[in-house]
Amino acid sequence: MPTLKVGYRDLCSMIGKELPLDILSERLFMMKCGVEGVYGDEILLEVTSDRPDLLCSEGIARELRGLLGIEKGLAKYKVAKGDLTIHVDESIRNIRPYIAGAVIRGLKLTDDAVRQIMQLQEKLHMTYCRNRTKVSVGIHDSDKVTHRLTYAAVPPEEIRFTPLDEESEMNGYEILESTPKGKEYGWIIKGFKAYPLLYDSEGKVLSMPPIINGVITQVTPETKNLLLDVTGTDMKLVNFVNNIIATSLAERGGLIESARIIYGRSKVLTPDLKPNIMKLNIKYVNDTLGLKLTAKRVAALLRRMRYNVEVNSDERLTVFIPAYRADVIHEIDLVEDVAIAYGYNKLEPLIPSTFTIGAERAITRLSRKMRDLMCSLGYLEVINYIMTDKASLSEKMNLPPQEVVEVANPLSLDFAVLRNWLIPGLLNFLTYNKHVSYPQRIFECGDVVHIDRNEPTMTVTRRRLGAVSCDYKVSYEEVQAAVYSIFKNIRLEGWSVERVEHPSFIKGRVASIILSCREIGFLGEVHPQVLENFGIENPVAAFELDISSLTEITCNSKESP
Repeated sequence: MPTLKVGYRDLCSMIGKELPLDILSERLFMMKCGVEGVYGDEILLEVTSDRPDLLCSEGIARELRGLLGIEKGLAKYKVAKGDLTIHVDESIRNIRPYIAGAVIRGLKLTDDAVRQIMQLQEKLHMTYCRNRTKVSVGIHDSDKVTHRLTYAAVPPEEIRFTPLDEESEMNGYEILESTPKGKEYGWIIKGFKAYPLLYDSEGKVLSMPPIINGVITQVTPETKNLLLDVTGTDMKLVNFVNNIIATSLAERGGLIESARIIYGRSKVLTPDLKPNIMKLNIKYVNDTLGLKLTAKRVAALLRRMRYNVEVNSDERLTVFIPAYRADVIHEIDLVEDVAIAYGYNKLEPLIPSTFTIGAERAITRLSRKMRDLMCSLGYLEVINYIMTDKASLSEKMNLPPQEVVEVANPLSLDFAVLRNWLIPGLLNFLTYNKHVSYPQRIFECGDVVHIDRNEPTMTVTRRRLGAVSCDYKVSYEEVQAAVYSIFKNIRLEGWSVERVEHPSFIKGRVASIILSCREIGFLGEVHPQVLENFGIENPVAAFELDISSLTEITCNSKESP
């Protein structure tokens, strides 16, 4: 969870009431903001990751004013019509297509205010914005540029401006190669032929999202009016982040002015602070919390959590959710806030009406036993990531492309899919350990994921045991002996071995393991071409067993008469 620093006096001034530190800590804990330490006037907080609006003292103070009964219902923010216009050029469509903005006027930027603004920007980038890949934020001195902006993709060699904290002009390539932020985040846009650029009608550059701002709009203690630009690949997230920052700055006494975003013939005004609306069933609240609250009582508790509420009947409410609350997506999220306002410490624990006895799952017992057996056979356990690259699962293994679970927005091609078998990961491990003495015998007992359209999630997770042995004279018989030893020790009977052909293994040196007319694994000597693909210099023998299938078959056989 993200940690942040807030000033005690600054926080109390924004609450409008000075609270003793012990009472403040208790209230913060109720809001899922744990106090990690107090250092003079500075409080170190650990904030729940699902509340990005609490990543600054402004958001925390707004929430505390509700819990303390100082204010109730939706925070009121007036959004005046502004003169900021942002034209979104067609060239940006396939790179970073969405932008939102606002102007915040009449701010008095104290040192505490500046620290909180910068901290909010940084923490949002690290968490909700996925390290700037999905969303990034630029904060500018509004008075240094015209309010007719263009957001476009520009070839790197044509970009010329002085980045923040630099002394000379640079082009796009130089910014990625020479500046600290360019080196850290340049990979996000480096693969494109043109880079995102936000500039005004006079050609002054505000920022090159998501990398760095221009020095010309640098915020100083004299800045009174701020201009926000929020860009990204997801319009919903872009607007949420813009709402969070704009409303947080408004808590400092600023007036929000809207920005007009022009996408071709389409026009959008941001920020849009209209509340979202959700129905809440009172019975659902009481069943979940084990209480007997009336509709009026639930409504009162939700108003303390900064919602507006209409009581439709004794059984149903209409709840108006603040535009900066990105975490409320289901009725259960409202129930959680009811519990916070009611007080978790007031909820009485009840003994369950049905008694159950916990027990270790059969697959867990079998997995642990197999790990112990593999270690006793001289194999060393490794743990690989369940996410991997597509080529290792198919192309490198001499297999045609396979249907696997793919990650929608991978941070790297090395972690773009979920593995569907273990041996590729073990071979990859051998690749990075060629400097270690031989023989190398390793195994992994872990999960793999397959496509299954009959399941609600369209996937099924299976537990498997995979092992490889690498040496200058390794053979099929070595892994065969290991498999036979495992089966003997777990007292498995009725299995057989059948010769098969598998592109990843040498023809005639690979077999399938059958139990109850079902394949539960395979073993063999890895094909030389596969070894060459992975850069492995010595022969390798391998086997892989489906522990999930073994568990299902053995449990079913014990239950049958």
